[in-house]
Amino acid sequence: MSMEQQKELLQELSKIALRRVKELGAEAYVNANVGKEFATRFSNSEILQNYVDFRRSFELTVIYNDKQKSTSTTNNLSEESVLKLADYVTKVAKLVPPDPMYPGTLKEEQHYQNLNLNDPNAQSLQPIDIVDKIEGAIIAGEAVDQKVVGVSGNFLLSDGFRLFASSSDLELDFPTTNIRSTLNISAKESEEESRSNSNFGARYFSKLDMETESQEVAERAVNGLGAETIEPGEYEVIFDHQASSTVVVMAAFATSSMQLINRRSFLTDKIGQQVFDNNFSLDNDPHNPDLLSSRPIDDEGMATQDFPVFEDGILKNYSFSRLHAAKLGAKPKGCGVNFFGNTIGFPFAMVMRPGNKSKEDLISEVDNGLLITNLHYTNYVNPPVGSITGMSKDGLFIIKNGEIIGSAKNMRFTDELPRFLNEIDVGNELRQPTSMMGGMIVAPIRAKSFKFTSKTGH
Repeated sequence: MSMEQQKELLQELSKIALRRVKELGAEAYVNANVGKEFATRFSNSEILQNYVDFRRSFELTVIYNDKQKSTSTTNNLSEESVLKLADYVTKVAKLVPPDPMYPGTLKEEQHYQNLNLNDPNAQSLQPIDIVDKIEGAIIAGEAVDQKVVGVSGNFLLSDGFRLFASSSDLELDFPTTNIRSTLNISAKESEEESRSNSNFGARYFSKLDMETESQEVAERAVNGLGAETIEPGEYEVIFDHQASSTVVVMAAFATSSMQLINRRSFLTDKIGQQVFDNNFSLDNDPHNPDLLSSRPIDDEGMATQDFPVFEDGILKNYSFSRLHAAKLGAKPKGCGVNFFGNTIGFPFAMVMRPGNKSKEDLISEVDNGLLITNLHYTNYVNPPVGSITGMSKDGLFIIKNGEIIGSAKNMRFTDELPRFLNEIDVGNELRQPTSMMGGMIVAPIRAKSFKFTSKTGH
């Protein structure tokens, strides 16, 4: 089945589902997508699997009596499966308690941006093209040092269409290409082993620089050998791109309407106030063609909008779902996203504004500190004060007198976002790490003080 036929199938199935829901006395909307997917896995510098298939997803949200809502998904794109889904989701919607503040099905006319979110060359790609790119990454990683013992990871390219359709006659489909890759590289000396990792993406196949990424990951793995144990405490730190993206997600999550509704955000009632250093600026930029999370429509059918989240450290906007906007007396800006079964507001298309210093410049200004490659297991421990915790990962490097002199074993941290983002500098190189929240474009961040609370054994 061709891509155009797949698209036509989505459109026909959405009509079938919406018609069935109407027959059952409710209203609904569909978020569906289909894509030709190139997927490759490689381990220990050998390609293990390389396949091409179609990815399909059909999500149906039913709204009963304007106040009761339920959502479920299938990847079986048959008429029988979609009809069963419509019956099931409508039944559940009629059983859930009504929310008197829910605004019902979106009926206002929307003006969607016409965006170019697909790589025009993706359709002509062959598996050998991807093999060549991965082999280039393997060669680049192994060439760094004889201590490199294996380049592993995965590559995923999805090229297809997304579709939104509702019983209130809102409808949009648009092409999109999404490319993501992960690299895991190990280095070994005697019995000691060091590893480093990177998750990154691009909109265009030609812009996915896996060789440079592999070289940098391999260098971190090699330089991570001989890691020493250092004492917990406050350190001046540089968050490299991957670590920076985690910090940005945690800060942005505090602007989510879900956190505001629950009164669990340290940013509650702080619009227009200085909450971070004036070097920190973050935009929601859903019309940026290079950004993987860009799109003209949110998960509720609203047209997406550009807006500043933080500007020169000042909180400019919260992010609202339609329900939360109704409850808080605000206007949504097209940033409703489905999040573990709920629709929340979140600035999902995040782009940092760069500073004017290179990462090397930032490092040269640190007398006694650490370069943090990545953070993981990062969560809020006290949301009302912005306290987060987690661990360093994939390389923690010691900086003395403006130079990296060695590596340290990972440590656990607990610190408050408004404290350690209160005195920062921002680098000028933008990159696009990926995470469960999609892609985001970020720069390195230098923070004057960051609290590590305990040691680890690795």
